[in-house]
This record gives sequence, C-alpha cells and structure tokens, in this order.
Amino acid sequence: MTTLSYSHGRPARQRGQVCSLLITFLLLTILLVACSGPGGDANSTTKNTPTATTATGQVKWCSKPSMLFRDEAAPTTPAASSLPPPNGTPTTITDWSVFKANVGFTIYLPTTLPAGACLVSAFGTLRDPIMGGNFTIGYQLPNNDSISLSEAPLRSQGTAFQCSVDTTQNTNTKKGTPTPTSQTPVQLCSGAHDKTNVVFSARGTTGDLQHFFDTLQADVNWIPAS
Repeated sequence: MTTLSYSHGRPARQRGQVCSLLITFLLLTILLVACSGPGGDANSTTKNTPTATTATGQVKWCSKPSMLFRDEAAPTTPAASSLPPPNGTPTTITDWSVFKANVGFTIYLPTTLPAGACLVSAFGTLRDPIMGGNFTIGYQLPNNDSISLSEAPLRSQGTAFQCSVDTTQNTNTKKGTPTPTSQTPVQLCSGAHDKTNVVFSARGTTGDLQHFFDTLQADVNWIPAS
C-alpha cells in the first residue's frame, strides 16, 4: 500500500499520497480510540442542536502536550523558501509558524468545539517524498467520542464531499460477536477546500458531517495557551 512508483508519473504519486494520508490518519484514529473511554452517547457533536462551545484556540491539552513536526527534506519535492536546501536528512521543526509557512497548503479547522473537548495530539511533515506536506490533529470530546482531521495538498480530481461508515468503530463486541451498534455511526469523510484535501473521522449523519466540513475555516488558531 505504501509502495510508490515514480515510473508511472503523476497518477502513481497521487495514489501514493492518498495511501500515505490514510495511513497517517488511521494511526491517529487508533491513538484516539485508545485515549477515549468506553461508551459515548448516541448524539453527534456535529448535530445542529444547542450546545456549549469553546473556541478552538482555547481548547486545552488532554494530558501532556503532544506535537511533532518534521522536515523530511526530500529533494524531489518543491523547494521551501525559508528552509535549508533539501538534503534528505529529516529534522524536527519546533516553530509552528515555520511549519505553517512551508507546508504547501492551507490548513482548515473548526472555529469551535464542544465545551469540555481536549486536544490529544498534532503532528505533520514537510517536504515528504510522497505527500509534500501533511497535517493531522485529533480531539477527544466530552462524550468520549473523538474527532480527527488529516490534511494534505490536493493532487487529484476527486473533490466531491463523501462519507462512509467506519466499520472498525461501529460494532459491538461485548458478547464476542461483532454486531452493528444502535448509535449514530462514526464515519470517515473526505472532501476538498480550495487546494487542500481534508479527511476526517467523526460520529454523525452525513448531513451533519457535511455541515461540519462546510464550516471549516482557514488559519484557525488551534495551539493551546497552556
């Protein structure tokens, strides 16, 4: 799935980018499931019902801050103006403004989250040989659900918003046999904002999740103050 063939030109790079984005996203989903407690109610945090919210920049860390931004310095990706010439040696970036200026696409995030939500982790890469750049962030919600977003430059023609039920998170295995739960399902959704490919996972109906996607905004302050 992660094999990349440059001999087939742009289509191969596009497939490699999609695969890598999904792998990165699934790793975060596993982390979020591990951090979430059992249960969770049947109400989606994206439903259009009155609820207390908190500005995204005021959401606190769930525990110890977990941020990691890396420059893969791949020479096959476009040059980044404020970074050293690519030499193939990965380095860690500690300044968010440097990462944001060189990631190569606009990052879209919700402007608010349900009151009581907390930030699990955020990570990303620059000058990756497959995706160029990517950014992934995950939140734990007050009802023990989670929401995670993974973004990368748009490199394909498929920009229409679409969702599919995540079968790995919508089964009840308490009695040893996987069966569908009665909750509103967790769905894996994707779409494009301008030149940014957005993949996210959240519980809700397709209509609710499309509303969430449509209201994502550029350049949202997300880093907790403490």
